[in-house]
Amino acid sequence: MRGANANRLPKLRVAMLLPGLGRVHRGAETAFLELARGLLAFPDVKVTLFGTGTEVPAGIEMIQANCVPRERFEGWPRIPVLRNEACYEESMFIMSLMMRRAFRPQDFDIALHCTFPFTNWFLRRAEKRGGPRAVFVTQNGDWMCRAESREFRTFRSSAVVCTNPEYHERHRSRYRTALIPNGVDPTVFHPAPLAGETRDPRIPVGMKVVLMVSAMIASKRVADGVRAVAGAPDAFLVIAGDGPEREEVRQLAAALMPGRHLLLGSVHRATMPALYRQADAFLHMSQDEPFGIVYLEAAASGLPVVAHDAPVPRWILGNCALLANTSNTEGVTVALRLALTSSVGRALGMSGRTRVLGGWTWAAQAAKYRDFFYSVSSNSHPRVRACSR
Repeated sequence: MRGANANRLPKLRVAMLLPGLGRVHRGAETAFLELARGLLAFPDVKVTLFGTGTEVPAGIEMIQANCVPRERFEGWPRIPVLRNEACYEESMFIMSLMMRRAFRPQDFDIALHCTFPFTNWFLRRAEKRGGPRAVFVTQNGDWMCRAESREFRTFRSSAVVCTNPEYHERHRSRYRTALIPNGVDPTVFHPAPLAGETRDPRIPVGMKVVLMVSAMIASKRVADGVRAVAGAPDAFLVIAGDGPEREEVRQLAAALMPGRHLLLGSVHRATMPALYRQADAFLHMSQDEPFGIVYLEAAASGLPVVAHDAPVPRWILGNCALLANTSNTEGVTVALRLALTSSVGRALGMSGRTRVLGGWTWAAQAAKYRDFFYSVSSNSHPRVRACSR
């Protein structure tokens, strides 16, 4: 729908709040930016981002707050409410919004967020005063939605978007919920290399590349990934990501895989598609993943995926991946060796991309979010098609 008729439509006004928006490229930040981009296709939806950076999709407003990055708080005391470096970062983000009066509740119908406790408390207070309906999405997990002790018992939300079926089944009787997975843009993440793309010269010629894209925190089991890849003598490991375990991973890789690894640290979002296209297989070791956008990015890029055998990866990837118990390092190594064989890797990569194109795109998920936002807000739901772009 276009032109004058589209301009007369009432706007569904959506705010998205996340400290790292526009500044870092973690999973939740990626999901919010891609969702915002997908919602641009609907002329009746207006999205405003609240974050601390400037790298946002064209056509979307960003309202910036000040914030000290979470890395500065590594090693700070872990106390109730401020339980980790992310909570310290979030507290400063919300404090900045409040001091600057940058968030005007009357300007929005929906406020989407995925962090707790400070953003949740802030939006609950705004909603009680006539502000937007607070909608929580389980990008970083669902423990805050179900825990009954300490500050977690104060969690409230008008609605919850569950990113996997386990979460949806767990919370559908307590909250107004929708099951909406994450997605990927298959026009950006694709197997065919672009003109001029070449493999990183630091990777020895003739070696198969195993890629890990992960925060270096305990739950992601990156160190165990190093141990698994070390067992495949012809494999070269590339890791994109940063976090508190960076030094442990560096030392372990130097000891087990001298000359066979490359630690990139944080990688800019714009360079990630090319990085996937340099790899021969993708490895993700996490055993408790709220979703895992990296699964879709790898599959869309035509890579065979090796991941933990659990309900969420099975739901996302189906039979298009090799799933193993990532507590068993030798088992993961066996799966990697199989994925790196030409015939198996090619077949898995082709089936993975086909699966992504069958409904795991951001365009498909944005439409679901729009419908759910209308059901939660007091606005009527006009029948509007996405604009072709």
